[in-house]
Amino acid sequence: MSISATSGVVSNIDYQSLITQLVGIRRQSITQLQTDKKGLEITNNAYSNLSSKIKDLVSAADTLRTSTAFGSFKTTVSDSNAISATAGTGASYGSHSIVVSTLAKSHKMAADGVAADTSTIAAGAGSFSFQLGAGAVQTVAVDATTTITSLKDSINALNAGVSASVVNDGSGPNPYRLILTGSSTGTSNSINITQNDPTLAFSTTLQAAQDATFTVDGMPFTRQTNSASDIIAGVTVDLLSADPARTLSVTVSRDTDSVTDSVKKLVDAYNGVASYIKMNNRYDSDTKKAYPFFGDSVARSISDDLRRVFSSSVSGLPDTMNRLLHVGVSTDREGVMSLDTAKLKNALNSNFDGVVSLFTKGTATTGFAELIHQTASSIDDYVDGRIKGRQDGLKKSMTRIDKDIRQKETQLVSYEEQLRSQFTGLEAMLASLKGQGNAITNYFGGM
Repeated sequence: MSISATSGVVSNIDYQSLITQLVGIRRQSITQLQTDKKGLEITNNAYSNLSSKIKDLVSAADTLRTSTAFGSFKTTVSDSNAISATAGTGASYGSHSIVVSTLAKSHKMAADGVAADTSTIAAGAGSFSFQLGAGAVQTVAVDATTTITSLKDSINALNAGVSASVVNDGSGPNPYRLILTGSSTGTSNSINITQNDPTLAFSTTLQAAQDATFTVDGMPFTRQTNSASDIIAGVTVDLLSADPARTLSVTVSRDTDSVTDSVKKLVDAYNGVASYIKMNNRYDSDTKKAYPFFGDSVARSISDDLRRVFSSSVSGLPDTMNRLLHVGVSTDREGVMSLDTAKLKNALNSNFDGVVSLFTKGTATTGFAELIHQTASSIDDYVDGRIKGRQDGLKKSMTRIDKDIRQKETQLVSYEEQLRSQFTGLEAMLASLKGQGNAITNYFGGM
């Protein structure tokens, strides 16, 4: 008779079911460890997300901690179809009047027409040469097979500042004309044909090369192009149309919108951090669920430190401009910050230097943007920041749990083998007893 720990041939006991249940009881400790690890992973991921939000705060503070953020200017023009203006580094307050007499133009000339775009235009071997302004003379070869189209292609292949095209002007028997156009404007960039072996005669000037002439605040200027960046300090003016009888205006002012956007990004970044910590620092009594930061002292300390910086005052500044509330930043009962943009712009217009000192690092003061940048950078420092330290601790705990799980899995395999061996022995013993009982019965039954 075959004896098996799972068959219960003699005892009719379902040993496999017993083994599964007993092993299942022992496995509960492994299941708990896996649940613990999953909780640690969730917390670790929550800290990774928090780190990303802290980085946004660092970036927003970095934008405002130097005076560069407050040096932006914007321009307003009286007619955007006539002129445009862009303020850059070195711009300053001011309003300027501009009168545009002429726009800079490039030279454009046309050859006399031929019958077709395939018409040959040279009697034999020769060349066609031209010069743009004081540039080098450019030359293409021609021969008896050269057509107006192939000459155009040869000129364009030089990429020498003169473009060629063939147009059909629809006039008479010879409507196809070669057009040469200079790529640069100004009188010093005229096209000069120095060698013309083809039979083409360039007798028509479609557009003469011309300089831009204009006045700024009554002073006359001449430029080869329609863009001038060396007249109004820090401002590039582009001329779009000319009318000597019309006076245009360019006004340069501080770009308070840019500063407002930067301050709003700082407030939004803080709210992003604070709300994320708050959302994850709670316990849901209905679902019995604790969120990742519930009872976590590190997350709480981060929230407390940032709130303390935002609500503090800048040492060394006057009481009228040493807190964020002086530029329209306020906090509601839920700890959410908001920005009154009108109040901020009013502060920028009435006390610009004070607002700059409130945010930036000066020689004797450290403004909010610098303080926030220092605090947030320290929190998220890759080497010894609080988030890094907390995540290192979480990873060590997860590693330890993995080790414990492996050990318990090994022990569980041994335990299962032990149970099978014990039940096999039990079944063998029962089989032996049953055999002895049968022998005794047979013995006494035969008497």
